[in-house]
Amino acid sequence: MKKLSIDNPFFEFMGKLGDVMIVNILFLVCSAPVITIGASVSAMYETFRKMGEDTYISPFRTFKDAFLSSMKKSIPVWLLCLITGSVLVFDLMFVTRAADTTFWHITGMAAGCLMFLWLLINCWLFPAAVFKDLAIKEAVKRSMFLATINLPYTMLMVLLNLIPVVCFILGEYFIALVASVYFVIGFAATALLNTKIIDRCRTAYA
Repeated sequence: MKKLSIDNPFFEFMGKLGDVMIVNILFLVCSAPVITIGASVSAMYETFRKMGEDTYISPFRTFKDAFLSSMKKSIPVWLLCLITGSVLVFDLMFVTRAADTTFWHITGMAAGCLMFLWLLINCWLFPAAVFKDLAIKEAVKRSMFLATINLPYTMLMVLLNLIPVVCFILGEYFIALVASVYFVIGFAATALLNTKIIDRCRTAYA
């Protein structure tokens, strides 16, 4: 009978796996309006942070409370990120099709550096919820600071975050390969791994 106890490591693992899947579904549903993606990301990371601290009641309630509390501040922050990211992507796509001249090479390198900086900042802006008590400008500066002093960890988070983007670029086969995984658990699993990484950086929530 001891092997069937709810304290059995197998049942504990399956329970946590179920929680991660629930968070993934909540993230996808709450991200559907697009404008609320920032709040969804923040709520997902807040849920996993509280799971790690064992201070959450349920994934649904924790996610809902974090989502609602962050919406007011996260929407303008997310729109800023969306607009700047879209401009940078457009610039990079345009440069790759421009004439093969020194000017466009320099322009492309500048756009690439800005895109890289954008990725670094966004690794911390929503996951660490640094925008909650700060003005947008100060939140971006703090995210840049955290990304810089924790650069190796930040680079690892960037790589994890870019997996679906890389698969999309590689084509239909890779999209089909990962699509079902991300619809079921992929986004939440990435956030959980990033939360573990952030927890190793003691200045993240300071």
